[in-house]
Amino acid sequence: MTKQMHNAEEKWVPTSCNGCFNVCAVQVKVKDNKIVNVKGDPIATSSRKKICGKGIARIADPYAPNRILKPLKRTNPEKGIGVDPKWKEISWDEAMDTVIKKLKEVLEDDPRKLVIGHFDLHNANIAHAFGGAFGTPNCEYFTVSCGNGLHTLIEVTAGTANLEIDLEHCDYIVLWGSQLGHGVNNNPMESARDMANARRRGAKLVVIDPICGHAAAKADEWVPILPGTDGAMALGMLNVLLNDLGIYDSEYLKKNTNASYLIDDSGYYVRDKKSDKPLVWDTANEKPKEYDADDIADRALEGEFIVDGVKCKPAFDLLKAHIKENYPLDKVSQITTVPEDVIARLAKEFGEAAGIGRTIAIDGHELPFRPAAVEFKKGANQHKNSFFSCHSLMLLNIVVGNVNMPGGVIGTNPKGPFNLWDVIKSQDGLLASTFISALTGGEGSYSCFLEPYPTREIKIPETIDYRDLFPLSGYVTTITTFVLADPDKFKLPYKPNTMILSRTNLMASTAEPPKTAKALLNMDFILGFGMKMDETLEFADIVLPEAHDLERDWVFPANIPAGFLQPGPGDWYFQINQAVVDPPPGVRSWLEVLTDIAERLGILDEFNNRLNIRLGLGAVEQLALKPGTKYSIKEIALRAANLISGMAGQALPPDMFTEKNPVLSLGDKSVEEAYPGAFTSDAKVPIYFEHFLDVGKKIKKVTQEMGMDWWDVSHYDPMPKWRPCPAFEEDGKEYDLFIANSKVPLHFQTTSADNPWVNDICSRNRLDYNLLLNTQTAEDKGIQDGDTVIVESRVGKIKGKVRVTGCVHPQVIGTLGIHGHWSKGKPIAKGKGVNFNTLVPFDINNMAMISGQLDNCARVKIYKA
Repeated sequence: MTKQMHNAEEKWVPTSCNGCFNVCAVQVKVKDNKIVNVKGDPIATSSRKKICGKGIARIADPYAPNRILKPLKRTNPEKGIGVDPKWKEISWDEAMDTVIKKLKEVLEDDPRKLVIGHFDLHNANIAHAFGGAFGTPNCEYFTVSCGNGLHTLIEVTAGTANLEIDLEHCDYIVLWGSQLGHGVNNNPMESARDMANARRRGAKLVVIDPICGHAAAKADEWVPILPGTDGAMALGMLNVLLNDLGIYDSEYLKKNTNASYLIDDSGYYVRDKKSDKPLVWDTANEKPKEYDADDIADRALEGEFIVDGVKCKPAFDLLKAHIKENYPLDKVSQITTVPEDVIARLAKEFGEAAGIGRTIAIDGHELPFRPAAVEFKKGANQHKNSFFSCHSLMLLNIVVGNVNMPGGVIGTNPKGPFNLWDVIKSQDGLLASTFISALTGGEGSYSCFLEPYPTREIKIPETIDYRDLFPLSGYVTTITTFVLADPDKFKLPYKPNTMILSRTNLMASTAEPPKTAKALLNMDFILGFGMKMDETLEFADIVLPEAHDLERDWVFPANIPAGFLQPGPGDWYFQINQAVVDPPPGVRSWLEVLTDIAERLGILDEFNNRLNIRLGLGAVEQLALKPGTKYSIKEIALRAANLISGMAGQALPPDMFTEKNPVLSLGDKSVEEAYPGAFTSDAKVPIYFEHFLDVGKKIKKVTQEMGMDWWDVSHYDPMPKWRPCPAFEEDGKEYDLFIANSKVPLHFQTTSADNPWVNDICSRNRLDYNLLLNTQTAEDKGIQDGDTVIVESRVGKIKGKVRVTGCVHPQVIGTLGIHGHWSKGKPIAKGKGVNFNTLVPFDINNMAMISGQLDNCARVKIYKA
């Protein structure tokens, strides 16, 4: 393929963009082995000719003058923030000899001491296979703290890791701390088109957010809210719906949720003594029955009943009473700063727009139609109470019956093609999913995702992600830095001392950088891969030049069907990923280097075996990776493509990797796959988490056995509660404002900050790179637009230019993106903008013990520099 490409003077080559985790399909124009243009692929569903600004700008990155092109060796033994490593260029042979020697020592001592840190999400199976072959379970160290509670909640309520609004049918769209359809979030090209179409046909858009970002600026209504109070407002709206207006879908709650399950005074299900199944009350027959009995005439949602001498009530009755007592509008308004009348009006509009009782005909099926939905992402999640904050928002969707229904919120493909994965139910009848284990051959997780229900085993942890004490979380990452920084406190039976890092810049993307640095300083040896030097690679001992994703092959496919393939109607497909040009001489993909390391360490056969398991190749003899053979990533990708094609009952087209055939199409989704909520009522969506009670008790027992009495188990409640962020409990006299962060479409994490084209555009924007201060707040503090100011929290401070605007909550200082880089290896990004994370405390007391989410709330003060 490469020689043919070189012989052609000019050619369009299909692949996928890795400018964010959504990997839109693109076509890249190549001339004389140089990238000269890029466009959205006209055939692939994820783009259909469209591409975002950062996707176009990325073609400048391979040709950056500050790109790392040769292996580097550290000559300065001192390490720390801003310490010059005094790099020396060395040969690949010297670099690899150094790496192999160190890894052999670890392999012979204790393989678990090796930590692999990366955010190469779509190639995670390579890192996992290498780690498994090496003998370390610590294969995914990165502290992206965006979705710990969020993904967990969505998986147990919608059957998959992400959800989106059915924009084709929704009439009342609520984006809560989210910017779906405005160039960010999942499936940005598709959702931008669908959001525009929805607005054209008259759909109303309401955005609830402390900052009036890109989505709020285009909304019908922006509702500024105090950071960290989203759950309280949602429960207040729920109180209006359930107790004031009586707007809820009783039939959906009875049929599709555990709202009718009977709960005793201790908080547990009332169970049948023989089968141990939860009981419901049949109102027609006036007797308790097993929840899945065939002869239930009608399930009670309210009332008090006696079962075997035990008083009990349906879960829904308890929920109504709980929110009525604890979340009246005056209290909620005081917490959130949102006026009572606004909360009440939004609840009424949402409930009425849901149109409970309406149906819609789709492909010969009469389905429930609920054209009102709430979508939420990082904004609501980034707090200590993240799981229940997200659950409170999700309950607004659940009570109107819109989950996985037309017009509502749709999980990203809970049901897969040819039964590859499906929604299932637990012994108690609650929704569970098999998509993660289906994608990994049952071995571990797909990258960072875990299956949070049914509950995993609780035991003394032996991995740095401490997942054995987070059995309810579907996404555990943040605690890894705490464990690495202080392994004695967390009582690991070994001390990690060696690290491989690629495509992650945790020093810039994690809170309170000095504390994050402690984790890196505890490493005796760090091997890093990178295109440019960054704040994290400056702690490395050896740095190897990494290929740009347009210069490397990926493990097929790019888009995870259960994660980043647009939900709802459409087609099942897998995108092409391939190198469109050769990398510069001496530059290699870290994936290829891992295979070389596996061969030199003598673990290649086990590496192949692990890949066979994780990719499913072992099930087909002619596709399985053979012992004693080293395969290129391209060869592995082709085998994976052939496997998927074969499962779909078709041969892989010979022109698969060409402009004419850029996707592997598996056919259209069925109605059941597009809208599974109408077909999976036996797998019930939880409004009440009874199993949390036992999990909290078991975790307390284990942590006490470990001598870790400080481990907090107070959040294991069966019903949602709003809890204030730790910052709310601090004295607000000196630090009288809150800091908040919002995403801009042209930036992704820390990867885009050094791009010259993106920088040029953002430098022209009045708000980008600057601090946002409310007009009235600025006047009160004597600060004017354009002033250079200091923003200080109790753990750090940042310096920047302030922009006075009405586009931010009066009690909030707004920041956009993650900037403020300090590495000399990023000359464009260095000193540009501010680093929000510098102000956020990295404190174990600020971490959610259910989900592992780190709280991003911080009190700050502002003054002129």
